[in-house]
Amino acid sequence: MQLPDNVAGKKVSCPICKHPFVVPAAAPAPKPPSSPSQSGSNGPKAPTPKNCPACNSPLNEGAVACMDCGFMLQADTGPAEPEGPPNLCANPQCGVANPPGERNCARCGNPLPIAGGTLLHGRYRLEKLLKMGGFGAVYRGVDTKEGNRDVAIKDMIGNDPQEFAIRLNFFRREAEILKALSNVPIVPRVYDFIHQGQTAHLVMEFIKGKDLLDIMEANNNKPFPVPLVVEWGKAICDVLQTMHSQSPPLIHRDLKPDNIMLLDDQKSIKMIDFGTARDLGRTAKERAAGKTRVYTEGYAPPEQIVGKPEARSDLFALAATLYHLVTGKAPEGFYTAKEIENQLADPQCPIPQAHRWFFELIRVNLSEDVNDRYFSAKEIKADLAAGRVTKEFPCAKCKTMNKVRTPFCSKCAEALTDPTAPCVMCGKYNRMGSRFCIYCGNRLR
Repeated sequence: MQLPDNVAGKKVSCPICKHPFVVPAAAPAPKPPSSPSQSGSNGPKAPTPKNCPACNSPLNEGAVACMDCGFMLQADTGPAEPEGPPNLCANPQCGVANPPGERNCARCGNPLPIAGGTLLHGRYRLEKLLKMGGFGAVYRGVDTKEGNRDVAIKDMIGNDPQEFAIRLNFFRREAEILKALSNVPIVPRVYDFIHQGQTAHLVMEFIKGKDLLDIMEANNNKPFPVPLVVEWGKAICDVLQTMHSQSPPLIHRDLKPDNIMLLDDQKSIKMIDFGTARDLGRTAKERAAGKTRVYTEGYAPPEQIVGKPEARSDLFALAATLYHLVTGKAPEGFYTAKEIENQLADPQCPIPQAHRWFFELIRVNLSEDVNDRYFSAKEIKADLAAGRVTKEFPCAKCKTMNKVRTPFCSKCAEALTDPTAPCVMCGKYNRMGSRFCIYCGNRLR
């Protein structure tokens, strides 16, 4: 009730229940604590810290808050309540200290890491933050119901219900893709997918190692040996071939050294982060529709940049990744193919003779025109295993030798390549490598 100041000790009635009661007298205000000079005490005053306890930035004299991260300094007149350490924003452009328990930064809105030791869903205990991104975080944890087995836990965060629903579809699709690839050795196993309210967690096999980009950067961009990279390339081809053989085909869309982990034996690898993978669609209309433009510059071919990726777009990214690993230099798309072509034509070519076939294979698959690349990851693996670049192959009908990626035999017109998706104009099937529909003349790419 709103009461005037002069009714203390008087009887009033509650406006709702009409019950009378006597208004109690106001308690006297507590006296402010006297300063040392007023009380005569000579006790020393607690010193003001010189650096912020949250971000370690220098503090101004008499400051009550850090000017860099916004952390409120605790008063020195009494003991502080035990609230736990501040939750620092992982965004390098922000770094603000947030109160414990917050899920999003109050300043920039980025997801905040969950405190170590937190038990999720009564089973998974978080141990350490591994990676933070715009959509969530990846933690190292243990499965307390499976003998404290090490696991990697992807935590998806989304405050807006509509945005969360969109992200959840991508998150669930990543779990389904990992399950579809469970028979491929270099793909992490998926153990659990949990969706509750506005949170979702993907529990996977924990990979002990570092990604290949971090390793190169830590060693002054020192390249890896070509024979080792060849073996890695063959293993990655198994993943891509399995994805491209699904119905409808799955494409990765973001293959690069950052998404490949080197294990502790310094030889074996694991591919991680299938969050950008998607299917090409079952119908001609779905395949022709523009896709979300997801790519990493230098690793993505032109058709993917404009939103028209296909299976051979992953082969471009594979070639760019192999180039980066054996040279220590980041690729520049099909411009790198031109550079390799010029080097191979140079009499003073710096590429060793024993490895020229490997760089030629990279050059072919970095072609701007999708029809100039290999048609499948299976073909790339075969040439990696043989240590050569196949240039000709015989017609199965008349045995005439034809250049690779030729859609029809030059002598008997027998079809030499697999059929493509139907022509969007006439709906009829052509052969891979055909630039125009043989029925209606429509340009196929």
